[in-house]
Amino acid sequence: MKILDIPKSGKCGRVVAFQSRFGLCLREWVMPRNTITAARQRRRAEFGSNSRRWGGALSQEQRDRWCAAGAEVMSHSRLGQRGPLTGQQFWQSVSSVRSVVGLEPSLEPPAPVVFPRHPVGQLVIENTEDGVRLWLEVSGELETDIMVFGQEPCPAGRYKRRNVCYLGLLPPPIGGRSEITQLYRARFGEPRAGRKVFIVTCQHQNGWKGQEREASEIVPDRAEGFQATAKGENSQKPLMHKGCTPGAEGADKPAVPPAAGGGEAGEAGGKAPGTGLGGREGDGKWLMANGQGGS
Repeated sequence: MKILDIPKSGKCGRVVAFQSRFGLCLREWVMPRNTITAARQRRRAEFGSNSRRWGGALSQEQRDRWCAAGAEVMSHSRLGQRGPLTGQQFWQSVSSVRSVVGLEPSLEPPAPVVFPRHPVGQLVIENTEDGVRLWLEVSGELETDIMVFGQEPCPAGRYKRRNVCYLGLLPPPIGGRSEITQLYRARFGEPRAGRKVFIVTCQHQNGWKGQEREASEIVPDRAEGFQATAKGENSQKPLMHKGCTPGAEGADKPAVPPAAGGGEAGEAGGKAPGTGLGGREGDGKWLMANGQGGS
């Protein structure tokens, strides 16, 4: 619900304030679903471990250097306001990024990094006989590591990404493109045709992260030559009878006259059909139809 009030952001009691494209909005606080996954548990464990190391693994001189370095780093903007980081906030930020890419926490604050121009461009998706394949266009050589984040496939009409998760480091480009098919499939599986894929990339060096760049694309339909034919081959035998046809009932078999001494072929001691007791109804008609009945 949009309201007119002083700028605010965050939770207060049972109300959450947030900035939308329409202005300041309020909504009721809802307890988020705690989806426990292996990746989330690992990240939480790493975050808690880094927090404990601030007081246990670092000396006072090292903490002082982190505090001095954090004072030169500004936080992300919130309601148009920014401020310097504390030493522990700076340590936690750098250590968390390093743990995500598989590096050990640094005991000394890293020097500031000036990143070059972001080399990653558009997302390219192809749907071939081998399945859906994803590439990122890359201009030039990779001077730093590129972190790749992704979101599970979403409806094609969505224009704003939501939460993304870390997929891995960008592979070296070949012919101006880096394939991220395996990175994406390992986390979300193969996306279906008509769904949209969001990919976010950012440069990384010594725990510092550069500006994020977002790319999205809709998974196309499979090419005409690779689609399965709508009419499959008929596996039925050409002379097979189906349903209650005369062939299935056995009416097309040659007529076999009944045995001379019985009502059934090969039955001894039976009555002649249609000539007395023991004969079945309709046997006389059978004899007439086959030219064996008397006048």
